[in-house]
Order: sequence, then C-alpha cells, then structure tokens
Amino acid sequence: MADGTSWRAATPQDTARLGHASAGRSTLWARCGCGEQAVLDPAPWLGQGLSRHPLSALEDRLRCGCGARQARLEIRGLAEAPPGAAGAIFIFR
Repeated sequence: MADGTSWRAATPQDTARLGHASAGRSTLWARCGCGEQAVLDPAPWLGQGLSRHPLSALEDRLRCGCGARQARLEIRGLAEAPPGAAGAIFIFR
C-alpha cells in the first residue's frame, strides 16, 4: 500500500479453522504431494483445544505413508469424497 503496509487477501485455506471440520456434514481431509488422500478424525486435535487454529498451522502434524512429514488439510462436504480415498495419512501429534 502507499503507506508502506502490506495487505493480503485471505484465501479460504487461511480462514478455515479446525473447528469448522466438526460442523455438520463436513469432513477433514488430508492430501499429500504424492497424491495420497485420506479422511481424518479431528477429535485428537479438538481434545487438545486446537479448534480455533487455522488448518495451515496443523499441516506439519501429519505423516503420509510415502514418508512425507506434511500434508495439505481441507474441509470438504460429505458428498465430495473421491473414490478410493482410504489413504495412509495419519495425525502425528
């Protein structure tokens, strides 16, 4: 901006919070760079009081079967489940 400050438009990924995954008809999904996808149960994180954390802050707490130590988190509706998405992505901590 002209006064030297910066402004960045919030993307849906920035505004999505873990608590949104517990809303009715919503599911938490993880997608690894290798193409693996899995539905996750957010209960362990919610039990730690992390419901207000943005999803991007929790992505390094995932592990994929391919060895990756990070996966992208998304909130999807129940009807958006891709076929064969049993996946091997797990909550690490």
